[in-house]
Amino acid sequence: MHLPRLLVLACACAVIAADPATPLPKADTADRSVSTALAVQTALQQGREYLLHGEYRAAVSTLEGQLPFINGSKVYLKALEDAYRGYIKELRLAKQHEDAQRYLERLLYLDKGALLDKSLTGGNAVAAAERVITKSADSYAVKTTPTVRAKSLDENQAGRISERPPIKDVSVLLARAEQEFNAKHFRESRLLYDQVAQTDQKSISADIAHKERWAYCKLFSVVEQVNQSGPQKPSWSELEEEVRVALSLAPRLEKYGKDLLEQMRKAAAETPASGPAASAVAVRHAERNAQGWLLAESPNFRIFHKQSAELAEQAAQSAERARAQVLQKWFGSGDAWDLKCDLFIHPTADDYSHETGKYNSPGHSTIRIENGRMVVRRIDVHADDPSMLPAVLPHETTHVVLAGAFGERLVPRWVDEGVAVLSEPRQKVQRHLDNLERCRQNNELFHVKDLMQLDDYPRNPRYVGAFYAQSVSLVEFLANQKGAQEFTLFLHDSMRYGEEKALQRHYGYQSFTELEQQWFQTAFRDQTAATRAAMK
Repeated sequence: MHLPRLLVLACACAVIAADPATPLPKADTADRSVSTALAVQTALQQGREYLLHGEYRAAVSTLEGQLPFINGSKVYLKALEDAYRGYIKELRLAKQHEDAQRYLERLLYLDKGALLDKSLTGGNAVAAAERVITKSADSYAVKTTPTVRAKSLDENQAGRISERPPIKDVSVLLARAEQEFNAKHFRESRLLYDQVAQTDQKSISADIAHKERWAYCKLFSVVEQVNQSGPQKPSWSELEEEVRVALSLAPRLEKYGKDLLEQMRKAAAETPASGPAASAVAVRHAERNAQGWLLAESPNFRIFHKQSAELAEQAAQSAERARAQVLQKWFGSGDAWDLKCDLFIHPTADDYSHETGKYNSPGHSTIRIENGRMVVRRIDVHADDPSMLPAVLPHETTHVVLAGAFGERLVPRWVDEGVAVLSEPRQKVQRHLDNLERCRQNNELFHVKDLMQLDDYPRNPRYVGAFYAQSVSLVEFLANQKGAQEFTLFLHDSMRYGEEKALQRHYGYQSFTELEQQWFQTAFRDQTAATRAAMK
C-alpha cells in the first residue's frame, strides 16, 4: 500500500465533509463506473484549461463538482490546489475576504503551508489561523496534514546542513528554523529544530508555536520516509516512535497522528516482503481474420499475431504488466483503457519493415489524438528480436501510457525516452548510463536547458546516443530525489508554466544551471563508482 495516496484520500474526504458532495450522476447501474470515470477526466481537462487562461473561479467550480469520485488522484488534487490559490488571490484583490477565507480553509486540507502565504491570508496569517483553529481541534488536526508535495530538500542539501559548524546562539537557530518553515523547507527546518533541542531543549518547550512547527516537520519527515523505497527505509517501529514524539509536542495533532499511525500499520501489514507480485491477466483467443492475423485479447490490449497462442499470451502478460507498473510507479494508479491498444507481433524483422516501413528498429508505437480524444493506440514489434518480451514491449508500452496521460499534450522527448528506457531491465538501462562518460569526453552532452526544450530527437545522428544517455540519467536523477510521482507532478507543471518555474516549485532549483550542476556531480560520481566496481 502506498501511504501518500492514503493521505491524499484523507484530504479529499475532509474537503467533501466541509462541502456537501454533488449527487451521483444519473446513470444506469451498468454504466455508472464508466460515466463517472469519463466525468472525472473531463472535469480535470476542463479545469486545466480554465487554469491556463486564469479563470480560477470556473476551475474551482468544475473540479469540485467531481471531487467525490476522484479516488485520491494526486494530479486532480494538484489542479484543485492551484485553482484554490488563484481564486483566493482574486477574492482578496476584490476585498471579498469572507469568501476568500472560506476557500482558504479548503486549501488548507491540501496544503497547510498556505497559511503562511500573505497573498492568501490577506497579510494576517495569525488571524486567518485563529479562524481555522477555533472551528475545532479535530478540524485543525486534519487541516495540518502533511502532504508529499510540499517543497523539501534533497539528500545532498540535507547533508550540507549537517556539515555546517554548530551555532551556539539558540535564538539564531530558532529564527532560521522558523524562516525555513515559512519557506516550506520542512526537512531543513526539522534539522535546525533538532539542533536547538540538542543545545537547549527548554527553549523549544517554552514556546507552543515552535513546538508545533517542530512536530509538523517530524510528521512531514515520516511521510517522506514512508514514501522512500530500498534498504535505507527506516523500520515501521522507528517511524511510529517519531509520530508519537511529534504528538507529545503538539497535542492538537492527536487525531491526525492516530489516523496516520493506523494507516501506517495497515500499509506495513499489506506490503509483501519481496515486493508486489504481478498477477496474470486473462487472455481470450479468436480465429484468424481475413488478413491472416490471429487475435488474442487481454483487458487493455488486442494482440494480432501469426505465432503460437503461447507467445501471444506471453506478450499480453508482458504488456499488461508493464502498463500496470508504469501507472503505479509514475501516477499512483490508473483505470482500464476504453480504447484498447493494438499490438502487432510481426514474425521477422523483414516482415516488420515491409508492413510498417520502419527499418533497423526492434519496435515502435503509434498514437493519435483528435479533439482531445485518443483514437489510435498501436505497438508494432517483431518476434525474432530476443528482447521483445523483457525490454521492447515494456519500452513501447510506456510510450503509449505516457501519451494518454496528459490530455492532448504529449510529453517532451527527453521524458518520453527516459521513462521508457527505465522500464527495461536494469542491465539495459545501465548501458545508456555507461555511455555518459564517452559522450562527455567527445563533447556531445547537451546543456540541461537545451535537452529539456528539444522538440524531437536530435537531427544530427551523432548526438542520439548522448540524448538517450542523458535523458535516462536526468529522469532517474529527478525521480530519485522525491519519488517518481513527484516527477510526474513536476512534468505536469512544466508543460503548463515552463520547466524553470516547475523546477523551482517542485525541487527548489532556481535555474537550469543549478540543476545541471547538481545532476552533473551526481551522474559522474555514480558512474565513476560503477566503473571502479566493474574493474575489480
